[in-house]
Amino acid sequence: MNGKRVLFAANGDSSLVCFNARTGEPLYRTAVAKAGAKGGINSAVVQYKDNIIVTHMSENIDTSDVGRTAMFKIPTEFKPESPTVPQVIDSKGLEQWRNPAGSLASSPVLVGNRVYLVTETGDLTAMDADNGKILWKKQLGIEQRQSSAFYADGKLYITIYIAAASSGKGEKAGNAQPAEGGGEGVGNGELFVIKPGDKDAEILSHTVLEGKCYGSPIGYNGKVYIQTEKKLYCFGKKGNNPGLAPNPKPEAWPAPGEKKRLQIIPAEILLNPGETQAFHVRALDANGFTVEDNVDPKSMTWKTFIPPTALVKSTMKAAFNGDGKLVAETEKNPSAGVFEGTLGNLKGYFKGRILPTIPSLQDFESYKLDEDTSKPPAPAVPNTVEEPTPFAYPPLAWNAARFKFEIREKDGNKALVKTIENMRMQRGTVFFNKPNLHNYTVEADLMTEGKKRKMSEMGLINQRYLFDLKGNAQALEVTSNQLLLEKSVPFTIVPNQWYHLKTRVDINADGTGVVRGKAWKKGDPEPAEWTIEVPVNHPNEEGSPGLFGFASTAQHAWYDNIAVTPNK
Repeated sequence: MNGKRVLFAANGDSSLVCFNARTGEPLYRTAVAKAGAKGGINSAVVQYKDNIIVTHMSENIDTSDVGRTAMFKIPTEFKPESPTVPQVIDSKGLEQWRNPAGSLASSPVLVGNRVYLVTETGDLTAMDADNGKILWKKQLGIEQRQSSAFYADGKLYITIYIAAASSGKGEKAGNAQPAEGGGEGVGNGELFVIKPGDKDAEILSHTVLEGKCYGSPIGYNGKVYIQTEKKLYCFGKKGNNPGLAPNPKPEAWPAPGEKKRLQIIPAEILLNPGETQAFHVRALDANGFTVEDNVDPKSMTWKTFIPPTALVKSTMKAAFNGDGKLVAETEKNPSAGVFEGTLGNLKGYFKGRILPTIPSLQDFESYKLDEDTSKPPAPAVPNTVEEPTPFAYPPLAWNAARFKFEIREKDGNKALVKTIENMRMQRGTVFFNKPNLHNYTVEADLMTEGKKRKMSEMGLINQRYLFDLKGNAQALEVTSNQLLLEKSVPFTIVPNQWYHLKTRVDINADGTGVVRGKAWKKGDPEPAEWTIEVPVNHPNEEGSPGLFGFASTAQHAWYDNIAVTPNK
C-alpha cells in the first residue's frame, strides 16, 4: 500500500491501526469503538478487497449500543505525524457497513464473500461481506470466548466454550456425542462440524469434549486438532495423511530505492552489568525495504540519545567498544535509554535496559522523593484521592511499574507502594530481571493497609509462579496459569502489619519440581517449615523475578527490601 508492506491490527484502545510491516512505524489509526471495560478489540481483523472487517463487544462511538461488526475502507492517502505518531482518521468517512453481531474475542472467518462469526452468546452468524446483511443465524451454544471458526473442505469446524448439550439449549443439544473422555456435565465444551449454505447451515456432527474450549480448531495433514483446558484432541481417519499443500510462490519484492535510514537489530535489549551485545544493521529505503543487509557496526558512530518527546530524560549506562559491540557498565544500579547509530546522513535507533545481576537488594533509600502526587509531570494526572504526597517513580528499567507503583515514605523508610487513584490500574505486575533467570530465591517485606475485610493483595513472582498474600481471603496462594495451577493455604493477614514473604522453585533431577513459599510477621524468627509447598510435574524452569499488587478496595499495598539471591 503506497509502496509499503503493511500490517493491520485492532488494539486495546478500540482503534484500527495500520503499521509499516517492515519497520513497525504506525501509519494511521481510526477509532472503531470506545475504549472500555472489556479491553477494546480482541478479535483479529479480516481483509476483504480494499476493506478491513472488524468485530468487537465495546460500546460504539456514535450510539450506546454494545458490539457490532463493521467494514472500513482502507484509505489511499495518509500522512503520519512522525515516525512514532500515526495520522488519526475519522472512521465516519471509512465505514462501509455495520450490523449488530459482535464478539469479545472470537474472530470472523472470510470464505468468498461470506463472513462467518460466532457471537458472544454462541450464535453462528453468516453475513454478506459486500453489504453486511445478516443472512442467517444458528445457535450452537450458550457462551463463546476466544475460539474462532476454522474453514476447510467446504465445512466449518467450530469449538464452543461451554456445551449447550449440558444446558439443554442450542441446536440439537440432546444429540451430541461425547468424545473419548468427554462428558455431558457443566464445564465441558463441544465441537461442531457444519456445512454452511446460503440460507442456513447443516450440522454434520456434534461432539462434547472434556474441558472448556478456549482454543480454535486447526487443520494439519488431514487431521483437525483441538486443545481444551483438559486435553489435546486429534480428529480424523487413522492413516489418512495426504501430505501438505505446496507453499505458494513468494510474492515478488519491489526493487528498493535509495538508502534513507538504518535499522538496528535487535531494536530492544536487556542486559546485566558487564554483558556485551552485538548488532545486525541494515540500510533501508523510505518504504522500509532493505538496500544493504550488512552494515558494519564498527563503521558507525554511536551515542546515547534522548528523544525530544521522552517523558524521562534517561540514558543507558553502556558504551560501544572497538568491535562495534555494546558493553554495559559494571555498576549494579538499573538504567534505561536509547542509542543512536549514524553512518553519513543515515541514522538508526535502539533502546535498552540494564538490570542488576543477582544477588541484588532494592530498599529504595537512594531515591529522592522530589515529585508531588498533586502535580505530577505529564502525562500523569494529578492525584485527587489523597493528600499531596512526595514521591519518586520506580526504576525506569523495571517493566510496567510507572504509574501503577510509586516510591514514598512509610514508617520512617522509603518503600514502594501500589497506587490507588486510578481504578483502571488497580492491578499491577512488574518484572525486574531477565526472563531466563532460574534457581533463585526472591523475598521482600510486604504490607497492606485497610480494615478487617477491606485489604489489598500483594505478592512476589518467582520463575513464573505468583505467591500472593490475599488479605480479604486470609490466604497465601500460589498460581501460574490459574486453569492449571491454583493452590492456597490459610494465612492470617492483619492490615497495617508488615510481613516477610520468601519464595523459591526447586527442580528435581527427574524434571519434576516443588514450588515453595513461607510468610511470617516481620521481626519474628523465620519459621523452619514452608507455609506452602506445591509439587508440580512440569515446573516452569525459568522466569524473571517480579512483584504483584491488586488494590481492588483502594487500599495501599507496600513493598520494601526486595532481595533476589541464588538458591543455596
